Amino acid sequence: MARFFSLPKNKRFTFTPRYYDERAEMRKERNEQIKREVDAEKEGKKSRITKEEMANYIKMSRRTQKKSNMRLLVILALLLAIFYFFLIK
Repeated sequence: MARFFSLPKNKRFTFTPRYYDERAEMRKERNEQIKREVDAEKEGKKSRITKEEMANYIKMSRRTQKKSNMRLLVILALLLAIFYFFLIK
């Protein structure tokens, strides 16, 4: 009779979520690159820029350019709105 009223226990899961941070990964790669360059300079070797490094640099510069353009558009829109409201009054 006791078995009829007992409820099953909750199942326990051991799931650890994975988190990928692209910026942290790029920062880590950049730090490693800088360390390699410093070590190469200490040894007297000249370091060369690889295609991947150049592509990463271009990607980052495009992102910053987009952010800058977006900020400029927002500021321009705010100024136009303020000017419009002063013009009406």
